Amino acid sequence: MATVSPGATLLASVGIFLALGHLLSTVAPAFGTVAFTNVVKTAEPLFTCLFSALIFGEIFSLPVYLTLIPIIAGVCIATANEVRFSTVSLVAGLLSNVAFAMRAISAKSVMKRPLGSNLTAQNLYAVLTLQALVLLLPITFLAEGSSVVAGTRATIEAIGAPAFFRMLLLAGVSHYMYNECAFIALSSVHPVTHAVANTIKRIAVIVITVLYFRDPLTLTGGIGSAVAIVGVLLYSMAKAQSSK
Repeated sequence: MATVSPGATLLASVGIFLALGHLLSTVAPAFGTVAFTNVVKTAEPLFTCLFSALIFGEIFSLPVYLTLIPIIAGVCIATANEVRFSTVSLVAGLLSNVAFAMRAISAKSVMKRPLGSNLTAQNLYAVLTLQALVLLLPITFLAEGSSVVAGTRATIEAIGAPAFFRMLLLAGVSHYMYNECAFIALSSVHPVTHAVANTIKRIAVIVITVLYFRDPLTLTGGIGSAVAIVGVLLYSMAKAQSSK
């Protein structure tokens, strides 16, 4: 009788957390605004800190935890003008925080004791992506069924096949490269640091939106962005001091 190795089980669990995180992150903005979803997602470092303490017993100094407050507050302020409450979006966003926090922590465990040869951060994410794809495909067809085909046809008829496949390729490649870079970063830093960097990414989204779409940056948006950036600086200083 074949037995499943603990390493393979751990790898499969990372794939499950990755699939759940992406699924719930897609559900959250579907029922609420993008800004509201970003506000909820800023709590990810808190979940990562909690699970790091509960699972691995990793406790940081008080200043490290305190620096998470301006980071989360800054993103909340930056997106406050667009927030519309949605229970489904709130629950999905919080559960995605749990999934991504567990994904980061469990993936870090895999990286500390590589399974097999040449399982680098890049290759690890490729394997996890294939696992997540296998898990999400049945859910996709169960949830949407024939509407997937009908919606794809309608989109192609509206914008044309060349534009559709160009945007699909661009979205897929850029999303994959972003996540692969995130895994490379995770291989070099603590999961909490990774979560903080992922949170500040939401400020980058706001800035790029202003530059690309020419959307005006409100006063609260500018203040919130500045507070979050200062929070990240304080976190880096506190983490470095704590490591010493």
